[in-house]
Amino acid sequence: MPLLPVVRALLGAAGMSDDGVLHFNPWMDFNDGPPSENPFGCDPDPDQIAIFLDTVFSWCEGLIPLRGFVDKGQGRDGKPHNIWIPADDTAPDKLATFAAWANREGAAVYVIPGTVEEQGQARAADVVQMQAIVVDLDAGDIPAKLDHVARHLGPPTRIIESGGRTPEGAAKLHVWWKLTEPAEGEDLATLCRLRGEIAVKVGGDTHFRSAHQPIRVPGTVYHKHGHQRLVQIREHRSVEVDLADFAEKVADMPPLPGVGFASDVATPASKPGIDAVLTTPVREGAVDDWSRFQGASAAIGHYVRLVHEGRLDPFAGWEAICGYNAAMLRPSWPLDRLQAESERLWALHVKRNGPPLLRAAQVDASASPLPTFSLGALLDDTSPMPDDIIGPRVLTPGGLLVLGGAPKVGKSDFLVSWLVHMAAGVPFLGFTPPRPLRVFYLQAEIQCKRPV
Repeated sequence: MPLLPVVRALLGAAGMSDDGVLHFNPWMDFNDGPPSENPFGCDPDPDQIAIFLDTVFSWCEGLIPLRGFVDKGQGRDGKPHNIWIPADDTAPDKLATFAAWANREGAAVYVIPGTVEEQGQARAADVVQMQAIVVDLDAGDIPAKLDHVARHLGPPTRIIESGGRTPEGAAKLHVWWKLTEPAEGEDLATLCRLRGEIAVKVGGDTHFRSAHQPIRVPGTVYHKHGHQRLVQIREHRSVEVDLADFAEKVADMPPLPGVGFASDVATPASKPGIDAVLTTPVREGAVDDWSRFQGASAAIGHYVRLVHEGRLDPFAGWEAICGYNAAMLRPSWPLDRLQAESERLWALHVKRNGPPLLRAAQVDASASPLPTFSLGALLDDTSPMPDDIIGPRVLTPGGLLVLGGAPKVGKSDFLVSWLVHMAAGVPFLGFTPPRPLRVFYLQAEIQCKRPV
């Protein structure tokens, strides 16, 4: 039974989105008979399937949601089959197997072009990563629309003929741009907004504002109204675009005359420079110019590049990342999340830029370990106690004093009053300085901006 081992691997990722969707049954949907010739003369193309997966999922992690629908106009009905396959090296073979089954059933193969975390998930809120932007050109003067987006947004990575035809006989197209890295979080929302904005400006399908909008897979077969055509790649290029740069091009692109409309979405803020990211605190809740996720990703990416180029050793790079996390993220990320994001960005950077030029850690640096003493030495110590800086025994030379309390109870007012008395050499609430003290007060709590 040559098909069953592959089928079982595929069925391991199978699931249902609701009670009205059928599971695969390997004895009903597949058999161990010899492969028969396709009476329609149109078979799926595994090579095109693999090229498509590289464009849309090569850097994503998680599960790819797939759906098989019986195409309309064939005189038969069928319930959709939903499966979820891992976004890894096994995806091309599993999707090709699913496409072969769908072709025999007269079913179209659709994919949500983003990954989810668990089987059964297929809502827009479930999508966690996407790495490509698409516009669906399915009506009107499609060549003019294609020329407009290519002229203003740059050459696309893939142009796909979806199998459908306009009344004028033009092939309906899916136009794709691959990103330089997967979008998630707020970048994912930006990606979906751009898909909708492009569609509005050129008269494309605006349903792609939603992350869970499915789309046909190249290399599979279109069956509508008895017309069998391969969903095929017309053009493909090794083109990748930066999300922020692409967003600026979309904002600058005028509507196609007589067809499109100006977008009602405000132009997003420009991508912050690394100097600003490394020196500007950012709070949770997206209340600043960029989110904690955007700040952390930019800072981690910066130090990843320095380590990859050999300008920092790995230990120093990790220390710098932890320092940014502690100083600039309010509140800081947990270390396990920080480490996971650092490892993910490192793996992506190595995949795209090749092996790193690692610098060895500085092993010849002079060590300065902290002095240590045994308990016996401490008990035998007869050296005199140091004089108080603030008595009685409140602050001693080399000591550290932390003043804590609930918010808004007057910690700052109390501290300023205390320090003024210490600077004057005057007792304060029983705290007594031996002499007037020199006090340096650094206030880093209230941020103020100079007027321009």
